[in-house]
Amino acid sequence: MRIVVQKFGGTSVSTPEMRSKVCDRVRSTLDSGYKVVVVVSAMGRESDPYSTDTFINMIRAVNPDPSLREMDLIMSCGEIITATLLASQLSVQGIPSRCLTGEQAGIVTDSNYGNAHILYVKPQNILQCLEDGITPIVAGFQGRSERGDLTTLGRGGSDTTASALGAALNAEVIDIFTDVEGVMTADPRIVENARLLDSITYNEICQLARDGAKVIHPRSVEIAMQANILAGSFYSERHPRYPGRSQAKR
Repeated sequence: MRIVVQKFGGTSVSTPEMRSKVCDRVRSTLDSGYKVVVVVSAMGRESDPYSTDTFINMIRAVNPDPSLREMDLIMSCGEIITATLLASQLSVQGIPSRCLTGEQAGIVTDSNYGNAHILYVKPQNILQCLEDGITPIVAGFQGRSERGDLTTLGRGGSDTTASALGAALNAEVIDIFTDVEGVMTADPRIVENARLLDSITYNEICQLARDGAKVIHPRSVEIAMQANILAGSFYSERHPRYPGRSQAKR
């Protein structure tokens, strides 16, 4: 079974029109002979109705210092909403799909609320979906602790979800779709002559991430590197055909 994991960031799924582009991308990959596992972030950013920040502000308006356990519960809602909507939209377009929470996807973590680490992945539900011809849509950024509590993986954790699932499923490729053209030599908002990189090593992108670059979560890179997934790709959502691309390799 040839598997591709595709992760779509918040702005990639923020509107029905953007989700239609996601559906087109999933269909194209399926038509190429791959099984697709989709990982999604919460829709939009900052003040958007279902963004993670919106849920954080909601609970802090009631309690300025909520427990981390309750914070994880409310912060996980955005990804579940996105996954449910996208699965429904794909199904309407003739692509049988099923929404899975992080727990249902088999992601087991430690109990470090708000910044949990993945201990292991049990992807049986995902594999069953793929064998049944169903495309699983996984809510990123979340898992279940061994004690049974919902946990989140830290901001940007949907990238980590995608890499962990890619490793557990022995995926050929992990595709990261976001709102920039790819990995650049510097932040183009700060450095005027920053240029797009055609390729970058895992060590280089991991160092960039640890130095503050937000294009991908450092844990995501580490997991992909350890699993020897050689072609992690980063696409831009700004163009309907996603022309921007940087490829991570050893």
